[in-house]
Amino acid sequence: MRGLAVAMVDEGIQLRRAGVAGRVLVMGATLPSQHAALIAHDLTPVLPDLGHLEAWNSTARASGRVLDYHLKVDVGIGRMGLLPEQAEDAARAVSAAESTRLLGISGHLSAPEGPEELAAVEEERFHAFCRPILAVRPEAKRHLAASIAAARYRRMHLDMVRIGALLYGIQHLPKQGLDLRAAMSYRTRVAQVKLLPAGWYVGYGMRLRLTRPTMIALLPLGWTDVFNTAMRDRANVLVGGCPRVLIGLCTDFAMVAVGDGPVPAVGDEVVVIGDQGGESVSAVELGRSGDISTGQLLGKISLRVPRVYSLDGREAGELSILSPGGPVR
Repeated sequence: MRGLAVAMVDEGIQLRRAGVAGRVLVMGATLPSQHAALIAHDLTPVLPDLGHLEAWNSTARASGRVLDYHLKVDVGIGRMGLLPEQAEDAARAVSAAESTRLLGISGHLSAPEGPEELAAVEEERFHAFCRPILAVRPEAKRHLAASIAAARYRRMHLDMVRIGALLYGIQHLPKQGLDLRAAMSYRTRVAQVKLLPAGWYVGYGMRLRLTRPTMIALLPLGWTDVFNTAMRDRANVLVGGCPRVLIGLCTDFAMVAVGDGPVPAVGDEVVVIGDQGGESVSAVELGRSGDISTGQLLGKISLRVPRVYSLDGREAGELSILSPGGPVR
């Protein structure tokens, strides 16, 4: 079974509007009020409990169609899903939901980068949940491993894996043994260059007061676009092929010190994630500078930052708040 996975119904609708015709799995929460949209756009939900399964089966019966779904088990992360001890009840409910078809059973490790002993405990919880359900629906596919687990534990590949960060060429762990190539970069341009006097504050809240005159470059992106407060004095961006430290931050702007080395000009390229002049900044490094995971980092980049897609080295499309129709509501 091959396809794409998204977190929200709206993201699935975006893929359909873009012409994606394959299976699209909605991994996040879906409500009965969204069932009509799921059916209209041929999206497959992941159901977190038996109440949701009953509601999906009722929708299927009313539509006169057999509707597909996956079932979620919580093996230790404390979010969506049934508990492992509900396996027998789940098997009976799956058998009774005659207007639906179970395609898969899903779980997620709580700390795939953590101790192997914990991963093994959660893996066994997953298999214990699957056994009675597979006895009545042996065709259902099992999927437990996302990117890190798929890289660390080959035995967890099972019937499917859910690759996210690895698709972007992001290597969370230094010993994953994978030859990855970064598929994403994040670039902006210098909006202003100026010399600030000693004693001047930089950014909100009097967090930094300059002790000497400092040349800064203003970047047109801030908290809303990728950075957080913890990155001040820790995160580097690349300007003119040189790492330049982030010293100030606002909602929509960032200020970097550029006095050491060639002074950039307005319009010069700035690399937030990616390569420039033999230097590089990875998404993992930038996340660590802000004490957040790579997923948190990338997830907080708003749609006002255009996504430009390339194919064979050429621009193939763009998604932004100016795209036709705007963001899906």
